[in-house]
Amino acid sequence: MNTSSVIFEIADTLRHPDPHKEGIFLCFNQLFLPCLLSSRVVKVSWYFSGGTSLVDWIGLYRIEENNPLNYIDYKSFGVCGFSKGQVEWKITWDHMEENDNHSKINFRYFSGISGTVRATSEDVLVYKDAHVVVKAIVCENLDYKNKELLVKIEYSTGCSYTTDVSKQPIWMDLNFCFPSDRSKELTITLKEKRKCNSKVIGEANISIANIIHSNNKIISASLRPANGYTLMNTTIRIHCGFEPAQRKSVQDTMQLLQELDSEDILDLPSSSNNNFSPKAMERSLYSMESNKSSNQNTRSSSFLPKGWEVRVDRHNRLIYVDHNQKKTTWNPPVLLEREIEENANIPIKSNRRTVMNMPKISKQDLPIAVKFIQSFDFHNNLYKKPEALELYNQSPYLRYLLQKLRRNKAEFRELDTNKELMRFLNIFADTTQPLPNGWEIAVRKEDSQRFFVDHNNKTIGLLDPRLPISNPQQIRTKIRSRSEPPKQNNAIGHDVTLLALDINRKSKELKALVKTMMPEVSSKVCKQLDYIRVRGDLGLLQYANDIDFIKALSLMEKAEISEAKTNFELKSEYFYQSLQRAGYAQGPGKIRFKLRRNNLLNDAFDKILAVDELYLKRYKMMVSFDDEDGLDYGGPSRELFFLLSKEIFNPYYGLFEYSSTDSYTLQISPMSKLVDNYIQWMNLAGKIIGLALIHHCMVDTFFTTPFYKIILGIPYTLEDLKDTDREFYQSLNWIKKNKTDPELDMTFTATKEVAGRIGEVELITGGKDLLVTDANKDQFISLMLKWKLEKNVEEQLKSFLNGLFSVVDREFLRIFDPNELSYILSGSVEIDLNDWRKNTEYKGGFSDSHPVIRWFWQFVYEMTNSERLKLLQFVTGTTTIPHEGFKALRGSDGLKKFTIDRWGDTTSLPRAHTCFNRLDLPCYTTFTILKEKLQTAMTESVSYAIE
Repeated sequence: MNTSSVIFEIADTLRHPDPHKEGIFLCFNQLFLPCLLSSRVVKVSWYFSGGTSLVDWIGLYRIEENNPLNYIDYKSFGVCGFSKGQVEWKITWDHMEENDNHSKINFRYFSGISGTVRATSEDVLVYKDAHVVVKAIVCENLDYKNKELLVKIEYSTGCSYTTDVSKQPIWMDLNFCFPSDRSKELTITLKEKRKCNSKVIGEANISIANIIHSNNKIISASLRPANGYTLMNTTIRIHCGFEPAQRKSVQDTMQLLQELDSEDILDLPSSSNNNFSPKAMERSLYSMESNKSSNQNTRSSSFLPKGWEVRVDRHNRLIYVDHNQKKTTWNPPVLLEREIEENANIPIKSNRRTVMNMPKISKQDLPIAVKFIQSFDFHNNLYKKPEALELYNQSPYLRYLLQKLRRNKAEFRELDTNKELMRFLNIFADTTQPLPNGWEIAVRKEDSQRFFVDHNNKTIGLLDPRLPISNPQQIRTKIRSRSEPPKQNNAIGHDVTLLALDINRKSKELKALVKTMMPEVSSKVCKQLDYIRVRGDLGLLQYANDIDFIKALSLMEKAEISEAKTNFELKSEYFYQSLQRAGYAQGPGKIRFKLRRNNLLNDAFDKILAVDELYLKRYKMMVSFDDEDGLDYGGPSRELFFLLSKEIFNPYYGLFEYSSTDSYTLQISPMSKLVDNYIQWMNLAGKIIGLALIHHCMVDTFFTTPFYKIILGIPYTLEDLKDTDREFYQSLNWIKKNKTDPELDMTFTATKEVAGRIGEVELITGGKDLLVTDANKDQFISLMLKWKLEKNVEEQLKSFLNGLFSVVDREFLRIFDPNELSYILSGSVEIDLNDWRKNTEYKGGFSDSHPVIRWFWQFVYEMTNSERLKLLQFVTGTTTIPHEGFKALRGSDGLKKFTIDRWGDTTSLPRAHTCFNRLDLPCYTTFTILKEKLQTAMTESVSYAIE
């Protein structure tokens, strides 16, 4: 009898267990629906010896439903009038409760005349989340004479099971459970047991998706022979089924652990000596399906730590094997341990806990944390906690996060795994108080990380729920319980910090508005604004009831000065405010650099490296060029960084190189070691980047994404190389995604070229003798990445970072991601002409409709992008556009838009004031003259002068 005939015979037996029995029958009692669009067909049959009616019908119900009208679905067509019949019923996710992973349903046959239930089917368990269960394994066409065999089945993420040793290639009653993730696969390894160790005979891979979508319960795969073995058409067949995934609560898990603890005898499995053939085994597989064990609570080991394995003994008990310590135990490895506190208010049942999911912030943490951060007395609590205040003052990144949350509570969901934020908030927890009912503390053994377990909502979080939050009722009670001294009303509201920040951000616009709308008190209000800029919250509270100041604030609100800002604009604004508060480039002294244009790089090397790092960080910088009379109100400084970056980062000089032949992003060149004083040059390059950041200037270069990540201290990945070094990425990606053949003879080494000679460098000690295999290729890729991006240029990178962080602390940069750091450092070279024209101001009688201005823009539209950048450099001193666009061009004392002023006679060339982003344009009589004069000024004017 062939396999297919066995399948259909068994299936028919299941559908009609007794042809003479009355009732309603189903083909099976469990259904697995793996995804939203999946469906399964249930064959529902019935038989009644008595008469039936033309109005009879069958309804589909949840088992707890007693009202006949509350059916999920029903069928009458094909049912009415037949005493014996069968219908097919498609079951989908629509038949289940929305938030339930499993539901129990049944079918009920109703008499259409009397309305009574004539028969009810057995219950059907429909579930969305399941384990794949391997129940039996058999190998066919295998020479197993005089061999002791075993099989290891390994899940993609590390969960594995190993069978008992058998003298025949047949293993029954296994019950191996694996998660039903369709992106994963099972690796089945057949081994021969030997005295010293086990030798691999062959391997096969079966994807979980094939198991889920296969109509057959037996899955076959060809066995790939290992080295030293020859297999002829050997196949391995596994019998699979599904079991509902058990999502146990914390209490259930603890109870199960206690039950396991009660077992005090460890019976290891013995060898199996089954004596039936593969064909006989195949028939037994299906009998197992029909005589299913009622106990289906075997737990998955998909979350076991590395080096652990779970096995099942002959009594169907779980044994945990620790290969690291070479021991076995009944108890699963402990991921979290309960922390015992004096004030714990729930009973402790066990000192172990197994966590089946990675800890994540409970949804209940959101209102607790946000209410505390946005509470009226947050700053009072902050000043009461010296440890928290110290963290707050030392970390600009933490201050940015807190201000972000005070503006928008929804941002908390993006920060719920930020350990720095959680550690800061937990300082405020009142540890003298007991935890709320149903809460406890657990500790992860590896790193002593504390977690707060909420048994009520079955969640685990990092946030201590004992934050000091006073609700409005408590506040009112306190007010009633004592007499309150007289005090002034605060007319500006409760959120003083946010308002102070907002006022400082709009100080310039507010002063201009007050001078226009309230000239009689403008001097007074401007002084108040300056005072608030220095004192912050305290200064604002001092003027909270000043009538003139309140009127000024109302003017600001009505005028709607502030535009909607992107998250990146808020970050950059906060970055520069933090630098200013920390005293960067604020004086009181000044550093004056006088440089020669024809020897710029060497002059910068001598003069910048000679200045003390503290002065570079704190003092203002003034730049002038030799033989040029110009005052530095921002223009010469911007041009200096533009010119220096074009020189020092130019691959021609050998310090940096292009990341690939088709990319113009830069990285440190390994050949830079051949440059004289390369350590000092790299230090200078880092200081140039740092000085550009603190002086609001930009550089004319773009680095690779991994380089920005190294600056920010963010881990880089293989995918970061996809757009920077395509060839290197494809090479490593091929190794990652393909089976590594030892015949390729790849070792843990990298090639290194020095002075035209190719050398070999070991990635780890003994790397030249260590072959790359499937087991260690992830480590090889990681080491190769580190070599490519860091180790190969370790000295140069260290010197560059030392130079950068000696000028600006890394802590200030942490609020940015790599793309944002690139934008704030280098801006953009793509010019939006509409944005440029929209953010241009006119003076001296010019306007957007003036003929000369129309000719000017006509000429700009005719230019190429490189010519437009040349014009931009002529007027502003730099070729890069800020990340916010032309509205964010900077002048000598803050933001200054691109300006065109009417000046001079028609015989003069246009002139530029780079400190003020101003172009002085004569009122030319024709378009041709304007074009010629402007081109001449752009190409010939390269120096500064004073009138």
